[in-house]
Amino acid sequence: MSQELIKCPCCEKMVPANDVELTYRLPDDIACMDEEERASTCKYTNDYVVCDDEYFYLRCILPLPVHDTGREYCLGVWVQISPNSFNKVWELWDDEEQANEPPMRGLLANNVHLSTGAESAEVMIQLIGPTSRPVAIVKDEACSLYKEQQSGITIHRASEYSDLCR
Repeated sequence: MSQELIKCPCCEKMVPANDVELTYRLPDDIACMDEEERASTCKYTNDYVVCDDEYFYLRCILPLPVHDTGREYCLGVWVQISPNSFNKVWELWDDEEQANEPPMRGLLANNVHLSTGAESAEVMIQLIGPTSRPVAIVKDEACSLYKEQQSGITIHRASEYSDLCR
């Protein structure tokens, strides 16, 4: 039996459909800008966005434990952080010891589909290494992702998130 392949929206490689995790390409406020406005007001890569030298976003993963699998389903989200936190991340970008840095406060910058209360939910981000995206831990109990991160999700729920990518 052959496995279904789909094109990854980030790298455009063909990947197994069951390996796809929901990922947001940009923070919502930046994604809704037209290309011209984005080009004139933002500096960005796949890892960070700086808008008007006032708003700072960092791409993170938001892990959700999947029941009975020993695995995590990771949402690819953007987190708005303070200028001081952004400067600290920038300073530690290639530092092998960055995981020793205490967590930093931020706000989710995506309205994560299938969840409630996600947009602007309070999170803590933890740097984990120069070759890995920071981890976002939801602290806002009013956000449904808080419970999913604490209690885990079913494989069916993980599939529902992945279905949004197809």
